[in-house]
Amino acid sequence: MSKTDKRFIYEGNRLGHIAFPLGGIGAGGLALSGSGRLIDWSIRNRPGLQSFNGYSHFAIKAERDGELLDARVLNGPYEGLPTGSPTTRKFFDGFGWGANRNTLAGVPHFDSTTFTGTFPVAEVAFHDATFPGEVKLIAWSPFIPTNERDSSLPAAMFEIEVTNTSAAPIDYSIGGTLGNHGCQNGRHSYAEAGGVKSLLLTAADELPDWQTGDVSIATDADDVDHLDYHFRGQWFDDLNLFWREFARAGRLPERHYDKPRLNKNMFDQPEHGTLAARVTVAPGERKTIRFAIAWHFPVGQVYWRPGQVNGETGTWRNYYASQWASSGAVLAEAFKRWDELRAPTFAFRDTLFGTSLPVDIIDAVQGTMSILRTATVMRLENGELWAWEGQFTDGGSCEGSCTHVWNYQQTLPYLFPGLERTLRETDFTYNQLPNGGLTFRQIIPLGSAFFPLNPCADGQFGSIIKTYRDWKISGDTEWLKRYWPKVRAALEYAWSAENPDQWDPERTGILWGRQHHTLDMELFGPNSWLSTMYVAALKAGVEMGRAAGDAGFAAELDRMGQAGADYLNRELFNGDYFIQKTDLGDKALIEKFDHAAGKVGVIADGFMETYWSDEYAQMKYQFNDGCATDQILGQWHADLAGLGSFLDPDKVKTALASAYRHNYRADLKGHFNPCRVYAYEDEGGVLIATWPEGTTKPAVPAPYSEEVWTGLEYMLASHLIYRGLTDEGLDIVRTARARHDGHRRNPWNEIECGSYYARSMSSFALVNAWSGFSYDLTKGEIGFAPKAEGDGSWFWSVGEGWGVVTRAGKQVRLEVRYGSLDLTTLSFAGTTAKVGRTLRAGDTADLTYGG
Repeated sequence: MSKTDKRFIYEGNRLGHIAFPLGGIGAGGLALSGSGRLIDWSIRNRPGLQSFNGYSHFAIKAERDGELLDARVLNGPYEGLPTGSPTTRKFFDGFGWGANRNTLAGVPHFDSTTFTGTFPVAEVAFHDATFPGEVKLIAWSPFIPTNERDSSLPAAMFEIEVTNTSAAPIDYSIGGTLGNHGCQNGRHSYAEAGGVKSLLLTAADELPDWQTGDVSIATDADDVDHLDYHFRGQWFDDLNLFWREFARAGRLPERHYDKPRLNKNMFDQPEHGTLAARVTVAPGERKTIRFAIAWHFPVGQVYWRPGQVNGETGTWRNYYASQWASSGAVLAEAFKRWDELRAPTFAFRDTLFGTSLPVDIIDAVQGTMSILRTATVMRLENGELWAWEGQFTDGGSCEGSCTHVWNYQQTLPYLFPGLERTLRETDFTYNQLPNGGLTFRQIIPLGSAFFPLNPCADGQFGSIIKTYRDWKISGDTEWLKRYWPKVRAALEYAWSAENPDQWDPERTGILWGRQHHTLDMELFGPNSWLSTMYVAALKAGVEMGRAAGDAGFAAELDRMGQAGADYLNRELFNGDYFIQKTDLGDKALIEKFDHAAGKVGVIADGFMETYWSDEYAQMKYQFNDGCATDQILGQWHADLAGLGSFLDPDKVKTALASAYRHNYRADLKGHFNPCRVYAYEDEGGVLIATWPEGTTKPAVPAPYSEEVWTGLEYMLASHLIYRGLTDEGLDIVRTARARHDGHRRNPWNEIECGSYYARSMSSFALVNAWSGFSYDLTKGEIGFAPKAEGDGSWFWSVGEGWGVVTRAGKQVRLEVRYGSLDLTTLSFAGTTAKVGRTLRAGDTADLTYGG
């Protein structure tokens, strides 16, 4: 990678909120703080934010001629609150108890750190004028686009570089201490095999399957001490004795307990063990010690739905348990294949960060794809992806791969398309009602139940559009044909007599009835937001129907899609932007849906009471003539998926410019927001909806209207860029990422309804919009039309491979850097070249631009 942009180098007050995720896709994980602490341990099949695994840490000591020169933990200054930071422990941590003890704030550490974060790799340089040497920690987990298995490894990898800056040799010991997560009565075992020294930690107690598992730490250093157990005591005895044993000249003792622990720790601390790698470093020499931490908890419990299955709480089995038998097996493979896993992970980083993409776009993309490494995402036994919307501190936020939230994310379909397709497959297999409706939250165990609310419009139609997109990305028409009957039923649900919400009973191509959506309420009557999703789904259905041999149905969809598009262009564009066209005083419009109300959430106690205000004689929770950021969401999906423009292009460009003008704020000083506050004061952002001069804001408008969501910001920004309004799009991206600079928020955690929120992965659309990327692997075609003129390079990822396309003068070269690409035709800004072969890693295809 070329010189790192200063944006990705964090020092001083920009370190305070950093938590850089480590782990595998769907495997849970932990995070690395700006000061080098191991935090947010989410390895037992549920989030564990603001948590610690005891006092797990790395430490270093320096000796010469049998005398201790220095010893300290590989941490920088304490990032928490002096009066006490959040904790999962009841006593001796938390507000009123001072600095959190598990941060080791009271143990000698380094004066400062420099944190370089370029996902999927983090580096922490430790600074202290009194320490004899220079120390840097490099942390990563395999993250290799299109390689789903290796990218799901439940492990965190660490490379600790030590440079001797003195004039004589120094003996260094680098210690890795691991807590036996959640276990006070441990069974710890040391082993050596294949040059790897490991410490396996599991429970001595018999536990239910959903609590059973193990954690391991290992190194392949030549000379290793192993302290199998820290001292068993009360109060602070374990840390007290450990530091006295470590911070002295000589080797660690080999303490081992053969009997179970009888007196549990009074502060709910797990048992700990330590491996210490010893190495002699000559003056001016640098040596690297490798450590890795792995976890293995095969079974998860459906803790959020107790008693769901036959009166019992259900469970699921993790995908990674089908690949690795234990955390020890994970580490054995990790060390055996270290270089093999490292090379493509770092190559992906270097490729992305080394392109001509604007740094704001790179920042947004790398800052959000980290979500895939967190407990927001799970992989079920057969590899299916299942996800939350985000995370609460100790549990998931909003279950079930929610279709209307996951509609927005564009990271998985391009980087890990096989995983994305599992969302379509489980949706149509387990989530589709007999009437064709798709419930918008998947219940696990898969097939055990349906979510008890009616299908939502944006989620239903998004699933159809995404099926089209995933077909074009994979090029697998047999896959499409297999699911086409399900897709057809989902389309027919829109006008089915069995649809209690009466979306489009007359087959007009426009939604008229009650429409549930991602703002967690319902719209009534024609509106551009949800009807563009409908029209885009109809357009996608035309192409899929033809490919599946269902020409008659495709022709009917074509008629409906054109009728819907005509209505949108004619009736729902006000000259400035697209709107909802509903009489808010028409009580009869919503009365007919009273019987269709689900008894969940805010409408559990009464539908009319929820949606009608007698005081204002007005329907509640609508946009009407407001300017919604999402107003043409379906056209955004269509543009990205290659469906073309069904809305008038001039009206699209005008509407996007208007959304920017009305809804974007360079700062939010004076902005009234009664909702959740994700941006405030001198920060800027894009509002969900506004009511410009000359319009009337409903008495009770759509929920969240005054909020700022990064998932919508990146959607609007990428659409602006796609349609040529690049400066406006970059303004939005720059403003959103300025809020995540490490000082106020974590650069790798964009929040909405909880942490690590999936909608923010809409950011990857910025990559394709900027490069003008197009694809149709059913024909072996990809193309580029970059927004920036002149020479440059652009990242691409599609199907089974990824790489870069580079322009130098009139010469264009596409390079595959990983995987493969069956390429028939390559195009660049209007010039097309025939290729007609399979490109593999290292292969290239050339084109003479303008030739």
